[in-house]
Amino acid sequence: MNHAKTLALCSSVLAALVIAACGGGGGTSGSPPAGAGVSGATAGAMSSGTISAFGSVFVNGHEFATGSATLVDDDDDSRSTDMSRLEVGMSVDVKASSRSRRDAPDADEIHLHPLARGNVDAADSTASTLTVLGQTVQLTASTNYSDHRACVTATTTPCTAVTGQSGLVATSGTGATAVGGSYVTVYGYLFNAGTATSTTNIVATLVAVDDAPAAAAATGVNYKVEGVVTATSATGITIGGLAVDLAGATCKVRHATTACATAFAVGDVVSAFSAAAPTLPATNLTASGARARNKLVVETAGATVELEGKVASVTTAPAGFVLRGVSIDTSALTGFTAPGVGDVVRVLGTVATDGKSVTATSVTTLHLARGSTYGFEGDAGTVVAGTAADTWVLTVLGQDVTVNATTRLADRSVHGRRSGHSDGDSSKNASGNPFNVTTFKSYLDASTSKHLLVRTQVDTTGKLTALAVTIVPASAVASVSGVVDATPAPVISTATGTPTTFSLHGLAVSADPAAIVMKRVTLSAPPLAAGDFVLVRGTFAGGTLTVAAPASPVKLSASNIVIDFGPPSSDDHDCF
Repeated sequence: MNHAKTLALCSSVLAALVIAACGGGGGTSGSPPAGAGVSGATAGAMSSGTISAFGSVFVNGHEFATGSATLVDDDDDSRSTDMSRLEVGMSVDVKASSRSRRDAPDADEIHLHPLARGNVDAADSTASTLTVLGQTVQLTASTNYSDHRACVTATTTPCTAVTGQSGLVATSGTGATAVGGSYVTVYGYLFNAGTATSTTNIVATLVAVDDAPAAAAATGVNYKVEGVVTATSATGITIGGLAVDLAGATCKVRHATTACATAFAVGDVVSAFSAAAPTLPATNLTASGARARNKLVVETAGATVELEGKVASVTTAPAGFVLRGVSIDTSALTGFTAPGVGDVVRVLGTVATDGKSVTATSVTTLHLARGSTYGFEGDAGTVVAGTAADTWVLTVLGQDVTVNATTRLADRSVHGRRSGHSDGDSSKNASGNPFNVTTFKSYLDASTSKHLLVRTQVDTTGKLTALAVTIVPASAVASVSGVVDATPAPVISTATGTPTTFSLHGLAVSADPAAIVMKRVTLSAPPLAAGDFVLVRGTFAGGTLTVAAPASPVKLSASNIVIDFGPPSSDDHDCF
């Protein structure tokens, strides 16, 4: 079976859980250096990052009060106080109010500007990428998904909510006969856009699926792209794989209307948008408007800024790295170990005089690109306060997992509830309790379901930190995904009734051979080996995950199954 089919198979097994399990992310797998206690949530600072929980709103580990905040749409300049529009996984820019303090962050404005909005024209499950308006969108284990289509909540024949890449549909056909793919809005970070070293334009933190706008009622910013300009012409610009026609557009630079022919240059970050749909697959967009965007949320020299995203490249002279197109200077940090390409980090620093780089005062590693990830499904065990402030130690399937302020939290145990949302209330669930790191234990205690999906990353000491914790409907099924331990060495059996035994991060698995499906989908294929990526579903008791013999023939949706995918081809995919 090729890797594309492997990932599709992985998705089909988990689809029965009816959750957004392939989303999440944001856990901490590194310690901040000296000075990291300085907070980007202080008065006047801007914090650019991903929403990880609500009650009020958590961004970059800060719980910003939103009682007096304004939600600003940077695409159409609309302003509101309706915080229910916010979702876990949205990348936002938060401007702290004059009242904000390090111990009591307070938001004045929350700015939204997604990086792409349009049809999915292509999808590559092997590379975990989408193509939207000519932009290559990289999906990772940290990408969230939400589905707002009317059919999801229809009273008759509702459709299945999209919870991962496998639920998205690509455009078929071309030109006038094209059938548009899923209509999505992509939030995330620019990554290596416009360079020869990577084709990725966007790393997605949230893919929100909606009904496509009706052509007859097409108004507003229905189709939008934001990215680095790679070429210019007399009548337009190129962003990623999209040629943008600006002949009839209104172009703005620093909020001032500017002639489009001279408004933008190669290397600028620009938003282009249109009410009308492009011809599909989209390689050209006739824009109604375009705006220059700063690579930073502010450009004032000396201003404090906080950024979060994936490291695109690392430099040695001066010491630093590139994050979201911004050069980060780390030469002032003592005892600092440079991150690796692909690591997810949070940077606090000051804007340099050129307005395009940041001198870092602290760098926190949130997710190691080469770190091992594990997924656990089971009932919550004990929850005790961690040694650090705003941390908890959760036990699931006998594993101790640290939950912190960057862990993404979601409650999907009740249909229609997402990330603490209930009955239109963006900050509280049905019991009136917000789901965030502060209320983590009390929320779980009050939850009817104690069944969890926990996505984790393990550091070099073996410690597990939660990237995401999702409450799902109660179930007797227990699951684990990750790589097979080298010790104890797997014991392979071929006789039904004589179990095959192995472990994942110390979790013992006892599986009937009849339940084991190899990557070539033959029951007599080569046995599991240490280092193989596997997905296991069964029942948990006495410290062991037991997989009984399933009904014949083996179905991928079976409650008892072991799927061996062989050596993992991606360090950022854990099937959860």
